[in-house]
Amino acid sequence: MKGKKVQVMGGNIAVFSKIEWWLHHVQRWGFSFLIGMVSTGICPVSAEVLMFTDFESGNLSGWTVFTTSNGTLGGKGFPTVGLCNHGTPVSPSHCLQVQVGQLHYDPTGELQQGGGIGLTTMTISGLIQLSARVGVTYHSADYKRNLNGGLFEWVVDDQVIADLDVGPVDDGGTVQQLFSGKVPVAAGRHVLQLRVTRPFQSGAGKPAPVQFVDDVIVELLPQP
Repeated sequence: MKGKKVQVMGGNIAVFSKIEWWLHHVQRWGFSFLIGMVSTGICPVSAEVLMFTDFESGNLSGWTVFTTSNGTLGGKGFPTVGLCNHGTPVSPSHCLQVQVGQLHYDPTGELQQGGGIGLTTMTISGLIQLSARVGVTYHSADYKRNLNGGLFEWVVDDQVIADLDVGPVDDGGTVQQLFSGKVPVAAGRHVLQLRVTRPFQSGAGKPAPVQFVDDVIVELLPQP
């Protein structure tokens, strides 16, 4: 499943606030409830929330940080959990912040490098649905534009189930997007990852966009 490609020009901001995010999920859960009633004629089984992380604890509790083979999550100070206030109309909240890219320049290897967060969970059979508010911001004293804001991917058991490719980002530009994916799974152990990569170097002295993640939900839905 391909994600929506988002491009930020001239500092325009596409914002999904926490209020809009919750309304989206309330509407979706309500819709699922009605579908269940129509299709089964009995009280439907609601989605089970396996994990919800809004990072207000100030840490990555429940998640494991990883990097790709030649990837980095940023130079000194990254990854970090800190306040995010990127043009949202609600109060600033804590979020995960990274600055992904290649650790060492390697034009002959896999260009997309970085890392992300992951967890392992046991489930019954059903549909795993993953969602998060993700975004990119870019500020540079020397460059007016960065050519690649980052590629966000939901990965389940080493298979990409959804992706969101953020294109060029202008200096001062910020984008936020609700990013979700869904996949059927069998009963058993599953590895879930939110992976973020770029095809350029990142780290100390390398001007690069900052990617952020907030309001991560992992749900198990009953099979239709």
